[in-house]
Amino acid sequence: MLGFIMLSVGLTALVIIMLVSFALTASKLKITLPANAPDRWLAEHEQPTARSDRQRPIIVCAGDSITHGAISANWVEILEKRIHQADFINAGVNSELAWNLYQRLNRIIEIDPDVVIILIGTNDANATFGLKSTLNYLAMQKLPELPSPYFYKESLTLILRKLKKESHARVALASIPPIGEDPGHYSWIRAEEYANIGKEVARAEGVEYLPLHEKCCAYIESAPAKQPAPLEAFGRLTQRALWDHQMFGKSWDEISAANGFHLLIDGIHFNSHGAIIMADQVERFIQANIRVVPTQAPKNINI
Repeated sequence: MLGFIMLSVGLTALVIIMLVSFALTASKLKITLPANAPDRWLAEHEQPTARSDRQRPIIVCAGDSITHGAISANWVEILEKRIHQADFINAGVNSELAWNLYQRLNRIIEIDPDVVIILIGTNDANATFGLKSTLNYLAMQKLPELPSPYFYKESLTLILRKLKKESHARVALASIPPIGEDPGHYSWIRAEEYANIGKEVARAEGVEYLPLHEKCCAYIESAPAKQPAPLEAFGRLTQRALWDHQMFGKSWDEISAANGFHLLIDGIHFNSHGAIIMADQVERFIQANIRVVPTQAPKNINI
């Protein structure tokens, strides 16, 4: 009997240790910026090299957790492996909306990048899925007003105008990927609405538009039918994906397949196929606008 009690206590202690370890890891992933984040880059380059003296172009990829890459396959790292002749800076911050990105643009402009890629808006759309979500984002991100399509459009416009006015960078704006993979669900329709806002703003401001949303949707709609998890489960799926990835070493693609997705892990973040679609879009823009030579052939997905 004593042995059984000791075994039970030991197992309970092990579970608690695992849960605490996971909670600490998850919290660290959410708040720790990428190793090549703007602030870290600026700290290492107190006096950035003048544009005319640069040997390598500087490319900033700005956005939310889909760009950050801690809870998602990392499309910025894919580009780094393809193009060694450029310096990539990851300006992705988890959970941010377009307004939050606008607030930290000064540090990006201070770098004086040659190219800026913007992928932001999934959280703007997520923040409109019910009063609880809206209030959570309002408080967590200290927003000046309630999230809405108009607020997103206004924030995107401010971002692009500030970059055009205060930097010399060539700018491209990507539309957000789908939310979930069910074309009949309102989350899919809402993501399409926000993607169209991105397209409208890019064209109005005269910057390059990267049709990420359209490419992802075309791929999903042409792929064999699956039974993806519903929107209501996305939050739980994200936590479970982190658990499986960090505690059991499962790949994002394995987790994605188990959840019934083609391009997403949890209905929000990219698996490697989704990340490659984004990387392909960005690589084509880079090759068309600055002189860099790819270090290996792009791994494109036919869609």
